[in-house]
Amino acid sequence: MNALVKERSVELAQEAFLEFKESIPVNSHSFNVLIHGWCKNRKLDIARNTMEEMERHGFHPDVFSYTCLVEAYCSDKDFRKVDEVLSEMKGKALCFNAVTYTIVMHALGKAREITKALEVYELMKGNGVVPDVSFYSSLIYILGKAGRLKDVQEVVEDMTKHGVKPDAMTYNTLISCACEHYAGRGCSQVAEENGGGFMQAGCSDIRPLLKMCCRKKRMKVLYFLLDHMFKNDISIDAGTYALLVRGMCKNGKLENACSFFEEMVLKSFVPKDSTYKMLIEELQGKSMEKEKKHIEKLMLQAKEQGNV
Repeated sequence: MNALVKERSVELAQEAFLEFKESIPVNSHSFNVLIHGWCKNRKLDIARNTMEEMERHGFHPDVFSYTCLVEAYCSDKDFRKVDEVLSEMKGKALCFNAVTYTIVMHALGKAREITKALEVYELMKGNGVVPDVSFYSSLIYILGKAGRLKDVQEVVEDMTKHGVKPDAMTYNTLISCACEHYAGRGCSQVAEENGGGFMQAGCSDIRPLLKMCCRKKRMKVLYFLLDHMFKNDISIDAGTYALLVRGMCKNGKLENACSFFEEMVLKSFVPKDSTYKMLIEELQGKSMEKEKKHIEKLMLQAKEQGNV
């Protein structure tokens, strides 16, 4: 049943459930699998009916059952229904867990209901539920997107106070926020203070940050991230090299763009024609003939290597 639901074939999972429920004892997990599947497929009336059938079999819907509904209503931005489900949970003395709070808070944040999202945060703490790293990372993300930098700082301080250790996603979110809103030294400072969190990050994790640094012209943070990748043996792939070449071109750092292009070729990557063309045009525009000829030679070499 789990496998069928993951493939969004919840109807087939339901058929299997009906076929075998007389011969194989069902339990609350069996019903929750179906509830989860119906909610993912936005068949919320059927999910509700499944919860009622669950009770007729002597099992009570639990926090997971209701959280599936909460997540579905949040995705639909139907916060009236979310409130109804949460009230129902409260009436049945079911305690919300960190996952439930995170789903509601993040949905409110995406809907730009920042004040209400922060109210969820305060409610969570007031009910004695300690936010986990996923909750904090999500809250930092929505506050950063909204430009609520003071709130971001307070959340980070609260996170430290509660002894919750940031992970790579937390640090990525913080540095993204810094690239988006801080200038110069402030942005670099955030990166340097939080750099340890990248120890678990790979090239695909850091590439969006490199792209943002190029777009926002945050060169200090860009060099910090590249230095981190070098020190932690994180290999740069072809896509990242192309990003760096194009980013350096857009920022007028043509010597650096040439260096990344050359390094790309020496590592046996074949640059895309669009990347090559962009660099050549920039060099030609700046009358850098020597560098232009060198890049042309490198591109020819790369294509020859690619045909071997």
